[in-house]
Amino acid sequence: MARKAREKPLAAGHRRVPVLGGAAIDVDVAALGLDADALGRVVAVPSFVDLCCDPGFPGFPVRETPDSLVVAARCGGFSALLCSPRVDPMVDVPENLGRLGVRGGVRLLQAAAITRGLRCEELTEVGLLWRAGAVALSDGGVPHADTTVLRNALEYAREFDLVVLLRPADADLDPLGVVHDSPLATRLGLRGNPAATEEIGVSRAVALCRATGAAVHLTHLCTAVGVELLDRAQRAGLPITGSTPARNLVLDENDVDDGAYDARYRLHPPLRGASDRAALVDAVRAGVMGLAADHQPRAPEEKDHEFERAVPGSTGLETAFAAALTALGSVEEVVAALSAAPRSLLGIEDRSLTLVDPGGQTIAAPPGGRHRSAALANRVLRGRVLGM
Repeated sequence: MARKAREKPLAAGHRRVPVLGGAAIDVDVAALGLDADALGRVVAVPSFVDLCCDPGFPGFPVRETPDSLVVAARCGGFSALLCSPRVDPMVDVPENLGRLGVRGGVRLLQAAAITRGLRCEELTEVGLLWRAGAVALSDGGVPHADTTVLRNALEYAREFDLVVLLRPADADLDPLGVVHDSPLATRLGLRGNPAATEEIGVSRAVALCRATGAAVHLTHLCTAVGVELLDRAQRAGLPITGSTPARNLVLDENDVDDGAYDARYRLHPPLRGASDRAALVDAVRAGVMGLAADHQPRAPEEKDHEFERAVPGSTGLETAFAAALTALGSVEEVVAALSAAPRSLLGIEDRSLTLVDPGGQTIAAPPGGRHRSAALANRVLRGRVLGM
């Protein structure tokens, strides 16, 4: 009769920590410096993946450096980042795919630009970019004005089985306004950005996805109407997915008012209404869309302006897990949206794990230095990341 294998004795300071949906692992908990209650809550989850990372390098070293990016990623429990092509030089030719690889245990993946210079005029050499290592095509957050060019891009992407990341917006309406177009915008005396821009953008993306059969991922979804259109398209069987920044689950336009024109809330697309935020939470819970950290650090000199003149963007890696858990209340739902969904989209297979304490707290760093652009600064959020 076979004997049950004995478990290997644990080293001093180590203990078995449960893995979400799997067996326990041996962890050096002594190094975590947690009390007994916190140790009982620790769980290991699949590490997170950011689909919308725009650190700014090369070209804008005052925003982020490779070393500081890796620190931020590991602090937030991210093992892979899909980097935007909107840098200097633009990632629109194979020679500029220079950030691929692993740094400090974090995989830096590269999305290539859909068009040369992201000017929405001339298509990039999709095949050459794919062979050079690009794992996706992206509009870099710049809405495409030419629908014909965009349709051709989707057809080429389909041939190479590349997903196309698009921020759904109308190129004419998108530049209008710096906050959600609502009575609050009028009261604040700030120009409003209409929600219709996203509705038009999603509708066009859905139509082109249906026409070409290409895989499309909609980034930065932030309106209830946009989410509804995505849900309908998925129910129709189209290969279209979406995501929203994790901070959008806990912030809405009312935070701009409370922030007294604080440029940390200068985001684009802007924070929408409370009903839109509720729709985003429901959509993530239902699995209609996933989450992104949407890491877009900005230098102090880019934020130290009047609200309308400040450069939009916010850090996001360090607070994504806690923001998502605060809104969703379920570790399983957070992992599905921040890990499983982006991994599936990009075909990432790795076994990296992140230790989290769902019952702990994250107090987002106060604004200052690189955190001048942290929209969640000083917020007390539920849950915290302990390490990778």
